[in-house]
Formats: sequence, structure tokens, C-alpha cells
Amino acid sequence: MPGGKIVFYTGILPVAENKDGIAAIMGHEVAHALLDHGGQRMSAILAQQGLNLVALKATEKQPGKTQKAVLTAYGIGSNVGTLLPFSRKHETEADKIGFELMILAGYNLEEAPKLWERMKATSKGNAPSEILSTHPSNQKRIENLKRWIPEARWLASEIKG
Repeated sequence: MPGGKIVFYTGILPVAENKDGIAAIMGHEVAHALLDHGGQRMSAILAQQGLNLVALKATEKQPGKTQKAVLTAYGIGSNVGTLLPFSRKHETEADKIGFELMILAGYNLEEAPKLWERMKATSKGNAPSEILSTHPSNQKRIENLKRWIPEARWLASEIKG
């Protein structure tokens, strides 16, 4: 949030289920702040809007239908081809760094994939296709977290000496 605030809605507490689940959520949100994802997203949106103005100017003498088709294609292409993958990349980065922060703070690393299993169950299959989403699928997040467990254990043991 602006001003460096880290927040999440209390409605997620039943899904978090315990302090380790809350740590997984907070680690994820802190990682977004540490990695300046909000600023990067704002820059990407401004670039997209700037290029939209270029497309608008380049097509200003075209018939209305042609201009509309070009701008629609640009809008869909820039969202699906650039902004959504960019956002999913940020979410995966925040998952990984947040996971490491959670572990370094002494929370149970096994809880992070369990949190996403609960999130998946809560969504009841109503999640959009990943290609049209700002977030990786719950299943991909679960798989990533399980894959990162050995590396995270090693990191925690190295730091704790």
C-alpha cells in the first residue's frame, strides 16, 4: 500500500488457519514491498498507456472501424502478452521471497503449500484461466512451494549456522 503499509483483509484468516498460514501471507506481501512490485507495475501501466497513445495517433486518419480494431488488438495483446505475464512473474517472485522470509522468521515451511491448497479449495474451481489472470494458478503455486522446500531448508540451516 502507499506509504509502505502491508495489509490483508481479515476475510482470509479462516483460510490462513494458523500463525504459519498468516506468516505465509505476510511474507508474500512483504516481498511485494521489498521488490517494489507496485512501482514496477505502475511503470508498466504507464508504458502501456503511452504506447496506446502512439497507436491512437498512428491510426487517427484511419476509418473508425480500422482504428477501433487496431486499438482493441493492441489492448488485448498488451494485456495478455505483457501485463498479465509481468504480474504473474511478480506473484511468483513474491511467493518465493515471502516463503524464504517466512522460514527465516522461524515459521513452519510446510504450511505455505497447505495454505494454497486451502485457497484452491476455497475457490471451488472458479479461478480464471491462468493466461487471463494476474496470478499463477493455485496448483502452480502449490507445486512451486513444494519444489522450493529443500532449498529453503538449506537456506535456513546456513543462516542459523
